[in-house]
Amino acid sequence: MTKPTTTALAANSRPRRGTAARLARMVPVAYSELRDLVGILRDAESDAQPDTMGQRVLPDLETLIAESESVGVPVELVERGDRSQVSLVVGRTAHRVAQEALTNVRKHAPGAFARVHVHYDRDVVRLIVHNTAPTRTADPALAGAGPGTGLLGLRQRVELVNGTLSARSCGNGGFEIQATLPTQVSV
Repeated sequence: MTKPTTTALAANSRPRRGTAARLARMVPVAYSELRDLVGILRDAESDAQPDTMGQRVLPDLETLIAESESVGVPVELVERGDRSQVSLVVGRTAHRVAQEALTNVRKHAPGAFARVHVHYDRDVVRLIVHNTAPTRTADPALAGAGPGTGLLGLRQRVELVNGTLSARSCGNGGFEIQATLPTQVSV
């Protein structure tokens, strides 16, 4: 029986190391998504129970906008309607959609202006995040950061609350993400 050479062993382990490195990058993202999903389920459960304080605190879009502006993404927030009827789980989902969209602007459209438009209707929340065309070239290291599953994960999150998500390039070089969410989710 012949022993494999050191060169053969090293060549055979390269694909495994690449796979292991990809898995190591994906585990924290998967863990974060799982934590968020558990939070969504907890929010849905707490939405089904009366709030003893009589108040619901939805995630703050203004803080998210300020965070985006602090890293160089100019953003306008336009909110219309009564947000008091929106369940916590839907509010968290809308916040996450806006967060992912603004992260994508920062990564893929440097120098672009973004607008977050939220319309709270009686039965639905409509969220549109639109950005203009980038004015600078994207940094490949920043654009390539992360596992690249942001929009897919976002679509799955939106579908968990019976909503819809669409993402499209605009003719002017910009990009737009639209989410339509029910104001309440049955548990």
